Amino acid sequence: MIRLSAPLLGPLVRAIDWIPVAAAAAVAAVLALATTPGSPVDPDNAAITLRMCGVLLGAAAGFALVDTAAATTTVVPVPRWLRQWLRLLLVAVAAGAAWTAALLLLSARLAEGTELAAAGLATEAAVSVAAGLACTALLVRRRPERFAAVIGAAVLLGLAVGTLPWFETVWPYPGSPDWDRIHQVWLAVLPAPLLALAFAHREVTR
Repeated sequence: MIRLSAPLLGPLVRAIDWIPVAAAAAVAAVLALATTPGSPVDPDNAAITLRMCGVLLGAAAGFALVDTAAATTTVVPVPRWLRQWLRLLLVAVAAGAAWTAALLLLSARLAEGTELAAAGLATEAAVSVAAGLACTALLVRRRPERFAAVIGAAVLLGLAVGTLPWFETVWPYPGSPDWDRIHQVWLAVLPAPLLALAFAHREVTR
């Protein structure tokens, strides 16, 4: 499998539309730098910024799953599921690096004596990115066009906005007494988008 995957990485890197992820990464960096500019960053504000970054990166990551040549690559030695998982791996690494950069920028500016609950926030970001990828992957399976990624991004953003009435229940502030319990739920939710991705990346019968 490694022998089959390695030659694909270069062509896939060139084929992926990196503009949405690059734009989201730039916005994430700007948000991290713009959080309480000129003064130390409060952990609550840092958490909100990192959550916005995770959702934005999740919305943008799905564009990497759009294979505009899908109609001409149905009969090739490389199965569709392998091509899609490799696309996902590449964009997940890029999104993870962008989110980590935002985390480091904010951590360097934290108020003295405070710290970020990085593990819990990373779990939220992982679910956000996986959910964004899953939304688009399910749509791309039937319609391998950029429009599918736009709809997938809109679905993720809609889901995130839909949680706002229950903000402190879904997105607790660091130091909340329910932090650990809520993030156990986040961790339990993570397999759902991964299973959706496994379903979406199967071969398409035409």
